[in-house]
Amino acid sequence: MKNMAKPLTVRWLKPGDMFELKRTGEKYQYISTEINTPGGTKHWVRRLLEKERRTLHHSCHIRII
Repeated sequence: MKNMAKPLTVRWLKPGDMFELKRTGEKYQYISTEINTPGGTKHWVRRLLEKERRTLHHSCHIRII
């Protein structure tokens, strides 16, 4: 029987967690969650070795590093 575990996604991260996107292999650090925004919840991250922060969709599949 196959392992039917749910994939780990951005929504389960805590501030400071380092992770890699499974699809692209890009490495990020999780910064914070912003709730009550007009577009819904925002998950703020920073790509490693960059200063700019950006948002990722909550369902992006990740691997903790």
